[in-house]
Amino acid sequence: MHAALRGGMKRLSAAVLATASFLFAAAAHADESETPRPPPTYHPNGDLFPTPLRPSVSAATGLPFFGIAEVGVGVTNGFAIGVVGGITPSVLTAGIRPRFRVRATERVAFMVNMPMLWYPKASAPGPGNIGNSSWLLTRPELMLDGTVTDRLHVAGGMGIIAAASIEALDNKLQGKEFAVPAYSGATETKKGFAGGVWNTLAFHSSYALSPRSHLFAEGSLVLAGVVPADNVGGPPIVVNVGVQHTF
Repeated sequence: MHAALRGGMKRLSAAVLATASFLFAAAAHADESETPRPPPTYHPNGDLFPTPLRPSVSAATGLPFFGIAEVGVGVTNGFAIGVVGGITPSVLTAGIRPRFRVRATERVAFMVNMPMLWYPKASAPGPGNIGNSSWLLTRPELMLDGTVTDRLHVAGGMGIIAAASIEALDNKLQGKEFAVPAYSGATETKKGFAGGVWNTLAFHSSYALSPRSHLFAEGSLVLAGVVPADNVGGPPIVVNVGVQHTF
């Protein structure tokens, strides 16, 4: 009888221990499931400056580009560079876009955005130009970038657009007039536009859709002093809206 009692007590103790273990595990699991997850951490520098040594891609549409895309990489927290390709209604373009960022305060930084593009075959704006030429264009702009929230960046500033015919640049390097040479082997210089410089007002804004993806909008108003430029071959505005993702 004593043996049977001891056996029953052992079985009861084992059952109690098993039940307690089950209840403890269930309570621990309930605590884990009820503990809120920490909020996501968004990249503090916006879409233009991906995490260092991480590749990124972006695609956009707007004016004058029907489509423009970039494959880039973050080099440091304040320096990134990308390879750019785009298409307008009439021409193709390709180039690079380095950019720099220097923090001024916790939520404000200075930012330089410098797209440099090559147009292999494009007509010049204005009257007196015939045929097509290869062109180089750069648009460096200095902006003040503000971190409005963890997900929203807004930047604005000013810069310049400089464009020049590669043939006119070649003429200049040979000590000749900065002008587009004539076609068909003629010796005279073509009349018309060979290049120019305009000032710009610029903005850039991005919103984090996730820790690695952004929606962005950017634009430049092209000016001749304080009035919109009228000799740039189209509307004096550059606008892009698109998405960016860091891998």
